Amino acid sequence: MGRFSIVEADTDPAVFAEALAAEGFAERTLHPVYGDFARTYYPVVFGDALAEASFAVTEGERPVGLVQCSVMDGVLSHYGFPIRFFLDQGLTPGERRKCVSAAFRHIEEMAEGSGFATARVSGGLGNGFLSPVDQACLDRAGRPEVRIRAEADLSLDEDALRRDVRDSYRSLINRGRRDLELAYVNPDNPDPRMFDDYRLFHARVAGREVHGKAVWSTMFDHIAEGGGELCMGYAEDGELVAGTMVMEEPDTTLYFSAVYDRERFDKPIGHWPLFDAMIRAKGRGRRHFDLGEVFPRGTVSAKEFNIGFFKKGFTSRQVAETVWTVPFAEGGQPASDQDLAIR
Repeated sequence: MGRFSIVEADTDPAVFAEALAAEGFAERTLHPVYGDFARTYYPVVFGDALAEASFAVTEGERPVGLVQCSVMDGVLSHYGFPIRFFLDQGLTPGERRKCVSAAFRHIEEMAEGSGFATARVSGGLGNGFLSPVDQACLDRAGRPEVRIRAEADLSLDEDALRRDVRDSYRSLINRGRRDLELAYVNPDNPDPRMFDDYRLFHARVAGREVHGKAVWSTMFDHIAEGGGELCMGYAEDGELVAGTMVMEEPDTTLYFSAVYDRERFDKPIGHWPLFDAMIRAKGRGRRHFDLGEVFPRGTVSAKEFNIGFFKKGFTSRQVAETVWTVPFAEGGQPASDQDLAIR
């Protein structure tokens, strides 16, 4: 390969936008957290607390690496999620290692100017081998941990998806199907009044306004443009008692937001709207339904553990991802001064 250059999102937005759209990084658009939705939504959520730091690695005019990242609270991450390195699919293994090394050198330089102390980096799905990103994190005294999320396989037919649900959930799904009337906000019905009903319902159940109107507007716009769906569940008297929102990219639907009025029913009512969301995502041609992270007992609060336990009841498919916390010493130098990744 020739000489690498770095194109920063802030200093050369037009060239960086071309890199974002490059065919070699199509994998970026498969999941809402790393696709275009995230780049629109999270800057609105975090506002001035967030500093854009994304960049591309180029060889001549060709982008060969893409790193979406930002600085918040002294940590370099992807809006709080682990950074994923997207590399051009045409690179050889040796070229991939060199591209990752060039990206890390830029991150080290950024650490000095931006003052972040650590970076959270995804090494990818565990497959028994260290990726170039894993190796680079290891060489910089990174600390790995395994994060687990529940992700349903939507290539299964509806009956198989239902059989994959926890046994105790099936009667709750059936009960919800009987007790709730569902309606949807989506590109076929981009109704801002229904969406605002959900916003008000969310605030009532939560006891406060969780998001400002600009954040809700960003959600609505993405749904209206075909990037998700909001399911509204109504009781027999017509009162809104359940809401389930998903966001999606071409490959993956993400369980994004939900709220239920538990006081109206003696049994949980969220199971049917969520299972319905999975089936509808399958009908739209999505391959995976990401229910979110699940946690080993004792590692988080009881509330977080119970939320994860609820999510993993909808699929037996658990996906493990290696996430590294990489430290940076004063002055932006990596904690390990040997860059073994390119040897």
